[in-house]
Amino acid sequence: MIGAMPDSHSDRDHAEFSPSALKYIAGCAGYHGKEGTSAAAEKGTRIHEALEINDTTNLESEEEVSIFEQIVEEEESFIFNYAQNGRAEKRDYKEVQLTVELEGTSTWGTCDRLTMFDDGTGILADYKTGISMIDPPEKNWQAQAYTVGAFQKFPELNEIVFVFYVPVRNETLFYTFTRDDLPILVRKLSEVIKKGERVRPKWGTGTPELSDLTPTVNCRFCRHEDACPALGGLVISVAKKINTELPDVDIHDVSDPAVIEQLWLIAKMVSNWADHIKKKAIGMAKEGVEFPSLRLKSMGSPKKVDDNLGVLGVAEKFGMTAEELIEAANLPLAKIAKAVGEKAEKGQRKNISQEFVDECLAEGMVSISPERHTLS
Repeated sequence: MIGAMPDSHSDRDHAEFSPSALKYIAGCAGYHGKEGTSAAAEKGTRIHEALEINDTTNLESEEEVSIFEQIVEEEESFIFNYAQNGRAEKRDYKEVQLTVELEGTSTWGTCDRLTMFDDGTGILADYKTGISMIDPPEKNWQAQAYTVGAFQKFPELNEIVFVFYVPVRNETLFYTFTRDDLPILVRKLSEVIKKGERVRPKWGTGTPELSDLTPTVNCRFCRHEDACPALGGLVISVAKKINTELPDVDIHDVSDPAVIEQLWLIAKMVSNWADHIKKKAIGMAKEGVEFPSLRLKSMGSPKKVDDNLGVLGVAEKFGMTAEELIEAANLPLAKIAKAVGEKAEKGQRKNISQEFVDECLAEGMVSISPERHTLS
């Protein structure tokens, strides 16, 4: 039998310290994920929903269908091979909600599939649709939380094989947990969540203690990235390696203009260095170098119109008038004003350009964005 949750993936609530976030919280107790979604997350949601109902109708690309098919194939093969030892399938759940009871706290989440067999064993599976490197189950906080929840919900289970299917990386990661592992897993999970419960709320009244914050590669996903003193301290330590003569800076004293000025200079220095590292890493990847967790991804090639009249002619072939094309275009005002000024006599060009801009503004044809500023 297959049991399925009726609601859509994107509409489901999440625990405050959900299994999928525990890796980040274990890395830094002050971590709190940013709100919102992304194209990758929405793609993952579509694939998960397709796997839940075994229907690819709502998938939006050949890539999504391919990931779906790879997961189905890998999972069918894994379950078939596991059952070859004389096991008979007893129950099968898709989207099984698991409550994880811990020491003085708890969490919950929804695992993608649980297949139970008549000998007290089960396969607990989670589908990963992205390119990110996944920690193996024996080191993975999400896997451990789901495993505890499954043992607690189904007392007849004495052994669980947890599996991550990661088709984009051509990986199937699995590890066997036994019920004897429960006390250690419960203790580890309890410590992480209870520390998060103690530290995270401090952002509401200021900042947590520096000793409770740990900069990691996952800081870019945290909503407190901009205000984190630990991350600021990391940046300063990097800057001092670039320039050993930099003075010490109290990163907590952000109201002092002298401190802010020093932090501004450090930020500029480190950002330039970071840009250099990014360019170097991309260059190495383009040359074929493989990194442990980074993958080269094309952002596309910008296209610029070099022949405006030619483009107009092609657009007209497709039934678009010159007026419609101009309406759809974003005309560069500065470039047009300069061209208008160049038609005037020398000595008048700047004035004519300004008059052109002023008239466009007066007619309400041009809007002005907020003024931008920098420091130098």
